[in-house]
Amino acid sequence: MLNDLKSSNDMLAWDTFFNYFRPVVVHFAKQLGLTAADAEDAAQETMVEFLKAFKNGKYDRKKGRLSSWLFGVAKRVILNFRNRQPLEHLIADKTTGTSFWELVQDDSSIGRTWESEWRQMVLTKCLEKARQEFAPKIFKAFELYALSEVPIGDVCRQLKMSRNAVYIAKYRVLSRLRVLGQQFE
Repeated sequence: MLNDLKSSNDMLAWDTFFNYFRPVVVHFAKQLGLTAADAEDAAQETMVEFLKAFKNGKYDRKKGRLSSWLFGVAKRVILNFRNRQPLEHLIADKTTGTSFWELVQDDSSIGRTWESEWRQMVLTKCLEKARQEFAPKIFKAFELYALSEVPIGDVCRQLKMSRNAVYIAKYRVLSRLRVLGQQFE
C-alpha cells in the first residue's frame, strides 16, 4: 500500500490508507478533547499532511515505524486545532462537562493514548482479515471462546464441536492473528 501511495496517484491505495488510519486519528483527536466535527477535520488534515510529506520522501522505514511517524503528524495537527479553539471552549466543555485541566495531557499520556488507538485498529483489521480466511465455524469457535470468554462446554454444545476442536480453532486463529499483526506493523 505504501509503495502504491508513493509511486502513483492510485485512488485505491489512498482509499485503503484513508479507511485504515482515519478512524484511529478521529478517535485520538476526540480523546484529546476535539469535538466530533473538529476531530473529523483534524483527521482529514492529518491524512493530507501525511500524504504530502510521504510523497516528498520524508518517511523512512529505517528510522521508525509508520505508526510513530503518523502519530507525530496527527499530534501536531490536533494540538494546532486545539490552539485555534476559543479560550472559553477550552475552559469547560458544556456538553460533556470536560474541564480545561482534563484536556491537558503530557507527552507520555498522549503517546499512550495513540498507542492504544493504534493497537485497537491493528487488532480490528487483523480480526477482519482472519474472519475472511477461516471457515465460519472455526472463527466462531475462536470468537466465542477466546474473545467472548464463553465457557468451553457451552461453545462445544452451541457449535457441535469437541473440546479439542475448539482448542485447535483458538490456536489456529491466534497464530494467524500474530502473523497478520507482524505483517501489518
